[in-house]
Amino acid sequence: MKETSIEGLNQLIQKAIEDDVFPGANYCLVTDNEDYYGSFGNKASYPQVEINDIDTLYDMASCSKVISTTTSIMMLLEQGKLRLYDSVKKYVPRFRYENITIWDLLTHSSGLPADVIRSSKLKNREEALDRIFDSVLTYEKNSKVVYSDLGFILLGFVVESISGMTLDEFSRINIFEPLDMLSTGYNPADITRCAPTEERKDEIYNGFLRGKVHDEKAFILGGVAGHAGLFSCVKDLNHFIRMILNDGVYEGKQILSKATIDLLFTPQVATKNGVSLDDDTRGLGWIVRGTFCSAGDLVSKETILHTGFTGTNVFIDRINRVGFTMLSNRVHPTRANVKIIPFRGMLGNYIISHFGGRNSGN
Repeated sequence: MKETSIEGLNQLIQKAIEDDVFPGANYCLVTDNEDYYGSFGNKASYPQVEINDIDTLYDMASCSKVISTTTSIMMLLEQGKLRLYDSVKKYVPRFRYENITIWDLLTHSSGLPADVIRSSKLKNREEALDRIFDSVLTYEKNSKVVYSDLGFILLGFVVESISGMTLDEFSRINIFEPLDMLSTGYNPADITRCAPTEERKDEIYNGFLRGKVHDEKAFILGGVAGHAGLFSCVKDLNHFIRMILNDGVYEGKQILSKATIDLLFTPQVATKNGVSLDDDTRGLGWIVRGTFCSAGDLVSKETILHTGFTGTNVFIDRINRVGFTMLSNRVHPTRANVKIIPFRGMLGNYIISHFGGRNSGN
């Protein structure tokens, strides 16, 4: 009985709250036959306790990279306005490297460093931009995979350059409104709906971040950036997941072509792990299963996934016909709590074993 399986899922999340994995969490489980939702714990513990509810908005952190930025890039590709192997400099003239392509950025194999060092010390947008554009390559491009926020910040600039819109405007008009994701966006107006993240105490901000992006680079860039800044809720993400599982169609509307969906599930780069036959594999923006998979050990090879530093994650397994997102604020009150890392995979194993339609094996 699925009711019993859902109760088991709910108990796992409730136990995680008791074990201080996160103060609260919401989830949406998408299957061919039914959608399941859950809301647990508190959305805030400080400065006062607030009970969580299913409409809570969470800081999506790096899940912004795939829900917003990658989807925007693929839409521009479908519109005939870019190619994956175009030089980034063609659209962002201030970028210094002519041989770095959009594909390089999407696959995290560009040679760019992972981050801006001491980003919490950035004083303003202009200083942040200087640091981003002054970044020096740290390895030969396409020689390895180094997960890079800088690459996706640049992809946000690509979207803005080609479309003539800000990233938040382009994604709202082309992704969120067509998908009825009406609560999803950047710099949310109703901060009372938002789960607070970490308490910040520095020259830039003092207090708990609530309705303001947790990532320091996105914060100083004004809350809208290619790598972070998106806020969403599980009801909205249901629509996105279902669109992907339905080959790009939502409520009779073709949001993305099937060709694009197929490409998102296609591995692009892989890093070997000794003798293991499981590689660390990435597609365009998304992780494609891989080792130490945050979606667990039972998902099929046709699974795309991503996590967010604040405590969010999404995975979509199109062989098992299952999509799942869990949103939490595990960084509330501090990022030192990393108990969510092993928990995500264990939860994924439970989901696929109880709700997966068919598994293609490892």
